[in-house]
Amino acid sequence: MRIKLFGKTIEIKASTSALPSLQSDSGWVSYLAGRGYSVSADTALQISAVFRCVDIITKTIAALPPHMYKNTDKGKEKAEEHPVYQLVHMLPNRHTTSYEFWQMYVANLLLTRGAFAKIQRKRGFITELWNIPTANVSGIHVNSVNGERYIDVNLDDGAAERLHEGEFMYTPGFLFSSRTEPNDPMKIASEVLGLTDSIKEYAKQAVNGINPGGFIEYPQSLSDQAYARFKTDFDANYKGTVNAGKFIFLEEGGKAAFFDRDMEKMQVLESRRYAVTEICRIFGVPPHMCMDLDRATFSNIEQQSGEYVRDCVNPLSVRLEQTMYKDLLTSSERTVYYFKFNTDALLRGDTAARTQLYNTMRQTGVYSVNDVLRLEDQPIIPEEEGGEDHHLNGNMITLKNARANIPKGGQAKGVTQ
Repeated sequence: MRIKLFGKTIEIKASTSALPSLQSDSGWVSYLAGRGYSVSADTALQISAVFRCVDIITKTIAALPPHMYKNTDKGKEKAEEHPVYQLVHMLPNRHTTSYEFWQMYVANLLLTRGAFAKIQRKRGFITELWNIPTANVSGIHVNSVNGERYIDVNLDDGAAERLHEGEFMYTPGFLFSSRTEPNDPMKIASEVLGLTDSIKEYAKQAVNGINPGGFIEYPQSLSDQAYARFKTDFDANYKGTVNAGKFIFLEEGGKAAFFDRDMEKMQVLESRRYAVTEICRIFGVPPHMCMDLDRATFSNIEQQSGEYVRDCVNPLSVRLEQTMYKDLLTSSERTVYYFKFNTDALLRGDTAARTQLYNTMRQTGVYSVNDVLRLEDQPIIPEEEGGEDHHLNGNMITLKNARANIPKGGQAKGVTQ
């Protein structure tokens, strides 16, 4: 359609297919191909869905208290006397809390090729842990003589520092080859993340570019004088929000037509929803945690929340546990000590689920009353008063008394079948 606009004849195609079809991934790949999108950790965090996914995962891990345990003749016990325990559990260094340390460490792991931390030692013992931004690490290098790995760290003051094995903690990112250097997850996901950039650029064009709302058509050409009078009259009577909704009076057989401005048909809103779903899929976060409630119900939100813990939080916590085991313990300590994130802390917000768990564990003899009190950060009952006793369901008799009342080859006294 050709129209006269501000003294110039131009052709406008009122198309509602400005963005590609959303029915397949190939449509988006084709659309993004050749556009040279470059997505880094910094640019990815500017996308709200990415920021929300990274934020919720890092906060979840940071809120889980990591514990250091040791194996004893009586089973596992917290190794609170070990100097590393307080570093990973409470205060990695004098300026950083455990929550802050793990949130930054996991953020680097999610957005880059891996996470790094400097191990500060004094007389051979670990005294502090310091996060190292992955962007400051040139990569993992291997000494060709002895096979020892080392990293070169670029410091903020422009200097460089080389850290050898035993001087840094390292959790590699996604690996699918035998290369020493893992793959950058943002480069792998760049097509989906680049999609959101294209949508933002498209929205900018809608605001700043040529984007008329309609056109005025006359059967014959207007003289310059008539066109100037029409333009002046149109701006004075119909321009601005105060004149919105007014009827247009046209002369000389003029007709007004308006373009279809429905954003749903232009697929911008649908595209943004598609991008949110894809980003959630990349990070393993349920869409409802990114405030996408289009297909959310009470039942599937509960199920997805459990899947988030099982499929996202638990595997990530295992990676961190094994990293600490690998880099913070000596070979002799590895036979005794290990690390564990307390994923039971995720139940703290659900009183009913927590109460049911404690009741079940108490009635089956798994937990003592002190085990429950410790999980609730409450004062324990002295052992001589039965705080460490384990009980069975029924009359809540102790395991010791239950065994004492069972004669050899018989059943417990006072119990009938």
